[in-house]
Amino acid sequence: MLLGNIGVAGGGVNALRGLSNVQGSTDMALLFHILPGYLGTPTRKDHPTLQAYLEKETPKAGYWVNKPKFFVSLLKAWYGEAARKDNEFAYQYLPKNSGNYSYLDLFEAMYAGKLNGFIVSGQNPAVSGPNSTLERKALERLEWLVVRDLFETETAAFWKGPGVDPAKVATEVFLLPAATHLEREGSYTNSGRWLQWKWKAVDPPGDARSDGWFANQLALRLKKLYGGSRAPKDQPILALTWDYGDGEPNLEKVLAEVNGHTVADGKPVKSFAFLADDGSTACGNWIYSGVFPAEGQNRAKSRKADPPESLGINAGWGFSWPANRRVLYNRASADPKGQPWNKEKALIQWDPNAELPDGKKGKWVGPDVPDFRPDLAPDAKGGGNPFIMRPDGKGGLWAPLAEGPFPEHYEPVESPVRNLLSRVQFNPLAAIYKADLDRLGDPKEFPIVATTYRLTEHLHTGSITRNLPWLVELMPNLFCEMSRELAAEKGIKNGDPVLVKSARGEVRAVAYVTGRLKPFKLGDRVVHEVGIPWHWGFMGMAKGDSANLLTPHVGDANTRIQESKAFLVDVRKG
Repeated sequence: MLLGNIGVAGGGVNALRGLSNVQGSTDMALLFHILPGYLGTPTRKDHPTLQAYLEKETPKAGYWVNKPKFFVSLLKAWYGEAARKDNEFAYQYLPKNSGNYSYLDLFEAMYAGKLNGFIVSGQNPAVSGPNSTLERKALERLEWLVVRDLFETETAAFWKGPGVDPAKVATEVFLLPAATHLEREGSYTNSGRWLQWKWKAVDPPGDARSDGWFANQLALRLKKLYGGSRAPKDQPILALTWDYGDGEPNLEKVLAEVNGHTVADGKPVKSFAFLADDGSTACGNWIYSGVFPAEGQNRAKSRKADPPESLGINAGWGFSWPANRRVLYNRASADPKGQPWNKEKALIQWDPNAELPDGKKGKWVGPDVPDFRPDLAPDAKGGGNPFIMRPDGKGGLWAPLAEGPFPEHYEPVESPVRNLLSRVQFNPLAAIYKADLDRLGDPKEFPIVATTYRLTEHLHTGSITRNLPWLVELMPNLFCEMSRELAAEKGIKNGDPVLVKSARGEVRAVAYVTGRLKPFKLGDRVVHEVGIPWHWGFMGMAKGDSANLLTPHVGDANTRIQESKAFLVDVRKG
């Protein structure tokens, strides 16, 4: 997200509340297009008013018809008493998107001098970002940079990196010591949608502070700085509800706000089914509603596991959004008559004799929570439609992608061969940038395909693991993995130093000659591939070039995810 002329990666004012991870999301720079709960971010062009937003973004069928309830409740959670019906529930306090603010675009804007400041929390883009030369140069064009981490990372130390003259860098850098996940309390989530509570093991050393402390202090100090101002531009900060304590924030209070409550009495709502669009409820993230259904009942702390011989739903362990449902669209696990396709792995099934609270009979039963009305019979209208978030309730073969509804094979933007499956060589809607350092390689000069990957011994950018002696000993050097055939062609032996070069830069590595990689026979020619881990940098105990010095600033058409799995290089003995 962008705050004025400030870029934020890894955390920000609202990182503390309403996001998928209460401690802060590491993907905020990529999720500029949605508010918590997959609610689309308003844009200047399409959503000038709250009514325009709700009319345009709310479908006529499917469960998303409830979007107004989720959106208005979010505004009430953020702005409290300042969010009223007569002022569109403070809708105009929300920033309106006017462009693409994803990761690649963020750095392109920075390189163009359009960003004044940048806050980086728990990320290291000087190593992880594609075309690292451009991204490190972009950092030189900031007025100020704040980095929060456990060690001095390449991002914090960009001004003293290879080839940089510190005397010519005007960026003011603030390096703040952060706490590890073992040194802080709070909730965390995973790709299985489980929200679990984590207790602090030890206190952080010295001046190190948690993500929550930083976000809390940033908000409190901004509110104090603008206190008493009547300027319209300052009101979104002053109106922000923020009462989690002065030091380490009360994260259970944050989670209770994320869960939602009724405004009149402050009591938690039991689930998102109780949210309203009239300002009577507040909810920081509707998909987590139900995790804190009553005072003092934090379901993220639940630790009741299923016995080993069971199906393994583990409904009593943590909380799974939405509604503690462990398998989304689980109606599809039963046949049209409501009976499990596989009786030994039954998630839910229709029991016509099961009694409802009102005395009527017939409901869905099983270890999981039904993904629709529990009393909706299989033969009732909509009773056979599992995909409740879609307007027609049916599954779809096509997706609303930027390129169109049907998939097409495209070659990478950098490819040594002609596309044999389409007349179009590469994705015409791919994000290809035009700055002077956004160079693309010619296959005549760079005929070898390269790919990057992770290592077991390195966590993400290696900013932690490259500072641990035992892991450094296991993986001390950057290497370039290549086939025996390519090595023989280039006169390279296992362990030889090699130089890998692309149109963006070059790296020095150790040759790792292996049988894992094989030459490709593509049409009438042989194409070689090399593999390079991307975790190294110029800081820490184990130093080396980052493979992202080679990768292009190219993003896919839908998410702007970097195209670093296939690009062009040349390799020679060095």
